[in-house]
Amino acid sequence: MFATAKTTSFATGVAVRAPRSTRARRERAMKTNAKYGDESVYFDLSDVEATTGSWDVYGVDASSRYPDQQAAFFEYAAQGLGRREAVYSLLAVSAGLLTVGYGVKGAKDAKLPITVGPQQPAVVGPRDRI
Repeated sequence: MFATAKTTSFATGVAVRAPRSTRARRERAMKTNAKYGDESVYFDLSDVEATTGSWDVYGVDASSRYPDQQAAFFEYAAQGLGRREAVYSLLAVSAGLLTVGYGVKGAKDAKLPITVGPQQPAVVGPRDRI
């Protein structure tokens, strides 16, 4: 006589209750209800800031907030990045500098064989040649 997983527990041999029917249970239908404020008002056009939140993140955007000298500096500094070719050349130069920087510093830190050198003396072959 063979026992199945439905009738006994493997480790203890104790009888196990048969699983309940796998038929989907019918759950109660519930009505969802959302309410904002009084009398089920969901969006208040007269008070948009209280309904959606404040979208004025940075406060005042008037030019008096930023000094003229600071504005002139940022306009001058970003002037070269206005064209696509300038951005591509900046990326190419920075990639080249990063590659050279890795060759100088990173290869030594990674202890690559070309920077460490030979670890054992050269094996002499026949006729005393390396």
